[in-house]
Amino acid sequence: MDKVLEVLKKGMATELWGMRFYEQAVARTESEAGKKVFQSLVAEEEGHLDILRGEYASVAGDKDWVSREDAKALAASVDPEEIFPEAATVEALIPDDATDEQALKLAMDFEMRGFKLYEEAAKGAASPAEKAVWDFLAKAEDAHYAFLQQTYDYLTTNGVWYFDDQELPFFEG
Repeated sequence: MDKVLEVLKKGMATELWGMRFYEQAVARTESEAGKKVFQSLVAEEEGHLDILRGEYASVAGDKDWVSREDAKALAASVDPEEIFPEAATVEALIPDDATDEQALKLAMDFEMRGFKLYEEAAKGAASPAEKAVWDFLAKAEDAHYAFLQQTYDYLTTNGVWYFDDQELPFFEG
């Protein structure tokens, strides 16, 4: 159980730092479309953090893994800043002189680290419920990475921000 709790702690740290990173990105991005991208990622990371907090509360309380909905209901019982006090005083995660493109690359790195952590945890899961949590989180981080990569590619080729509800050209050949 100690190993599982350590992975849950690492997951919480990953999501917490990702959330802080995206909050800083919102504050420094001038483009409204760019702000929208990062705001949506803040909300997603908060949701993932809640799942991990709830699972931590359940597993640490010698209970079984719970559904994502039940985990979110238990989330308030775990304060991630008590586990990671340094998160409350986080320094700038994005250098002041970083371009939007560089910020996106840093964000992709956060997402890749989370994906690898959750993918590895899923391989060692002791129960289907545990595996389901890790698989869900790995899939979400992978989707974030792909979205950020697409945004990066779009920004570097078209000079504008990309987000899901934007209509892109369609060509038939």
